[in-house]
Amino acid sequence: MTRQRIVAAFVETLEDEAADDISMAAVAKRAKVAERTIYRHFKTRAELFAAAGEWIENNVFSYIPFTSPDELPDIFRKLCKRFDRHPHLARAIAMTRAGRRVRAGFRRHLIEQHRKAMAPLVLHLPAKEVRQAEALASYLNNVLAWNAMREDFGMSSTDVADAIEWALTTLLKDVRQRDAAGAARTGKAGKSSRKRATAAKEPA
Repeated sequence: MTRQRIVAAFVETLEDEAADDISMAAVAKRAKVAERTIYRHFKTRAELFAAAGEWIENNVFSYIPFTSPDELPDIFRKLCKRFDRHPHLARAIAMTRAGRRVRAGFRRHLIEQHRKAMAPLVLHLPAKEVRQAEALASYLNNVLAWNAMREDFGMSSTDVADAIEWALTTLLKDVRQRDAAGAARTGKAGKSSRKRATAAKEPA
């Protein structure tokens, strides 16, 4: 219970202060424990940051698993509504140094999810384009996009979700077209190789 209280206090401090660094003294005060008690439960700040990231993922924004990139627009729309319920925390994990450290773990997990989901669509693309497609899908489905469009363009979360749906749909359509073209080229190359091999076997 003390461990959970410390993590919750850390998240509340991050949300309220939205600072680049979080004072352990402030977390201890909010959790109503001695500062040394924090280090009894978390040997390093990195451990506390990782635990806070897991807590946010499980209890606040609840990142949604997916198996197909076609699910991403709807997932992002749901996330936008959750970001709206905790805008200060969403901004903090997007923009502050402390927030970026907190979300590092679940970002790695989410990037891996995107890679697996995109895999069936990029079977015939060059490695460079595969990497670009994975990166674009991952970073469109991101709290950074929500925050930047709200702050820089004054867009509502609905407008942000609409824009991201447009971008993702356009990206996935293009990826499928490129992959189909790559498959066609591979098929033609395979046929040409088989013809050459057959011709070589025929008697002169």
